[in-house]
Amino acid sequence: MAQIHRRCGNGRFDRRAALKISAAAGAALFGGSAALLRAQEDAEAAPSDDHAGRAESRFLKSMNCSQAVLEVYSQEMGLPAPLARRVAAGFAGGMGLGSECGALTGAVMVIGLKYGKTTDEDPEADSETFTRIAALVEQFRERHGALACSQLLGVDMATPDGVEAAKEAGLFTSRCPKFVRSACEILDRVLT
Repeated sequence: MAQIHRRCGNGRFDRRAALKISAAAGAALFGGSAALLRAQEDAEAAPSDDHAGRAESRFLKSMNCSQAVLEVYSQEMGLPAPLARRVAAGFAGGMGLGSECGALTGAVMVIGLKYGKTTDEDPEADSETFTRIAALVEQFRERHGALACSQLLGVDMATPDGVEAAKEAGLFTSRCPKFVRSACEILDRVLT
């Protein structure tokens, strides 16, 4: 229970996480530890009010900014967390090219999940989606001065030498968590 309380982070008891972990513990007795691990991952991905904190925590575990952002919103949007991880996998490090920040592209994917059109003829959904994306991008740029991963980190993330320089300078643990947190804070405002 201490683990559930700590994951919730806001002092409230999280019943959904408690039920998932309890069910997993029972399943583990009969079905092995794989069920327990899946339930623990589901509990971590369960919706809560603290998207920014959860995304930052996920990022520090995985070091993939786009996955961290998309994953913490995914179940609320009807997308299972494992599928969210796969969808967002290639967007970290500015798509591995130093272009748009992965935390930002993860947030764009969330907006698409919530407001994106589902039929070919839905101009209202397009308008709503792109209006919210523009607000997200504008606020992120205002806050950080840039959108591209290479510019945000001050190294060329399109090269192995640039990635190594970022690692050596500790940028993935000093700067990137702030971008992940920021993308979620802005996204929470833009989604409402």
